[in-house]
Amino acid sequence: MSESRHGPDAPRVDRRRLRGKHSQALLMARVARRAYLDQRTKVQIAEELGLSRFQVGRLLERARETGLVRIEIGLPDDVEFDLSGQLQERFGLRYCAVTEAPDESLQALRTSVGQAATALLEEVVTDRDVLGISSTRALMGLAEPPSGFSRCPVVQITGAVSRTDAWDVMEAVRRFTRVGGGPAYLYYAPMLCPDKSDSGIYSKQPDFVRCQRLFGELTVCALGIGAWGDGLSTVHEAASERDRGIADESGAVAEVVGLLLDQDGRRLNTPLDGRMIGISEAQLRSVPTRIGIAFDARKSEAVRATLASGLINGIVIDRGLAEAILVEEA
Repeated sequence: MSESRHGPDAPRVDRRRLRGKHSQALLMARVARRAYLDQRTKVQIAEELGLSRFQVGRLLERARETGLVRIEIGLPDDVEFDLSGQLQERFGLRYCAVTEAPDESLQALRTSVGQAATALLEEVVTDRDVLGISSTRALMGLAEPPSGFSRCPVVQITGAVSRTDAWDVMEAVRRFTRVGGGPAYLYYAPMLCPDKSDSGIYSKQPDFVRCQRLFGELTVCALGIGAWGDGLSTVHEAASERDRGIADESGAVAEVVGLLLDQDGRRLNTPLDGRMIGISEAQLRSVPTRIGIAFDARKSEAVRATLASGLINGIVIDRGLAEAILVEEA
């Protein structure tokens, strides 16, 4: 005859302890749901559940340790994880995405990088951010708008360049605000003025003054990286032959929001200074997250110079450009 497990010698079950563990697991699940699914802050969760934000933080940490919450990072199919990691580690970047285009045509590269940059901005930018957009071909003329975007202000930070396809920096700004519903701050001015007197007139326009006031509040910027050469920079296209010649003699290889850089990333003084209608170098460097965007392997020297300059701390580029940069670094 087998012994009964319910006799006087049977192990006792501490039901209060079980109930405590059960309640703790339910509380962890409730806190995790509020944080990760409902996108509530620790402060909001603490106020709702009568906890301190430190208790909320410990519950979230415990939920991850016990496996109640499992975080998986999914990458788009066209992002090269290994190359992205190599570049991020080599240059100490906060964000890095290297894309694989379906073919090597410039249009395919542009679309691939533009879509990846849009996806990164969707991931990084929150309702509490202020996003700045510069003139960059990769974000202009994309067929598909962002699938979802935060309700944050989006600010134009460079003037526009006249284009035959009618896409410009203002349209890029509108793409994000149409989806997110946040306010768009725009101004009508060329990227490069013929002389400083013209730039003085544009800089006094109310729309630009309104945008300029927000330059100091920017938290994220998307920046086009141009190489100083034909077809590789919107500023190079807008500059006169004389301006180009002086910049060439100065050793210009890169351009970011109208700032010209030499191969070592040093800022160059050129006749373009004071004629750009947009964000200043000091204002740009004060932005916490500055994501450079570029495509085309011919820009490898320009991207390396921009990385050396410290103007950016994140980047989105195509595979061929990434490989060219790493080869030059070897």
